[in-house]
Amino acid sequence: MPIAAELRALTAAMKDFAVQRGFDDIAVTLGLVPHAADGETISLRMPLTDALAQANGMFSAAALFGVADITGTFLAMQAYTESGHFPLAVQSNQHYLANSRAEYAVATARMVRSGGNVAVVEVVVDDAQHKPLMRATFTYVLAARIPGR
Repeated sequence: MPIAAELRALTAAMKDFAVQRGFDDIAVTLGLVPHAADGETISLRMPLTDALAQANGMFSAAALFGVADITGTFLAMQAYTESGHFPLAVQSNQHYLANSRAEYAVATARMVRSGGNVAVVEVVVDDAQHKPLMRATFTYVLAARIPGR
C-alpha cells in the first residue's frame, strides 16, 4: 500500500490530486490541510471557522462528517492508487461524541480492511487538545472513475 509515510509525502499527494482534479472541491471549502502521515494512517486538519460552525460557535456535524469522509477517501485513494480506481462511499456510520470551540480538528484515518474492490476505513476526529469529537467507519467501493469534470 502506498500510503504516505511522512507529512511531506502526504502534502505532495494532496497537491497532485488537486491538480488532477482541476477544480476546488469540498476539501478546499473545509480548509483541509495535511497534518500527519506514518505509512499506516493519514491525518488532515480542519480549522474552526464561522462558515463551519453551528449557531453556538462549535463545529457543525456536517463539517465533522466532511473532514472524516474526505480523510477516509484520501487514505483509500492512496492505498489503491496503482489500481487506477477511485473510492466511492457506499456506507458510513458516525458517532458524535462531543463538540469543541478549539482552533481546529484533526481527522485520522486507518485502513480496517482492504481487498478486491472494497475498502473499510475507520476515522477518528479529535480537537486541537486531543478531545474526541467523532468516530466514523466508511465502506468504499473502488470504481473506475477519473477525477475531474
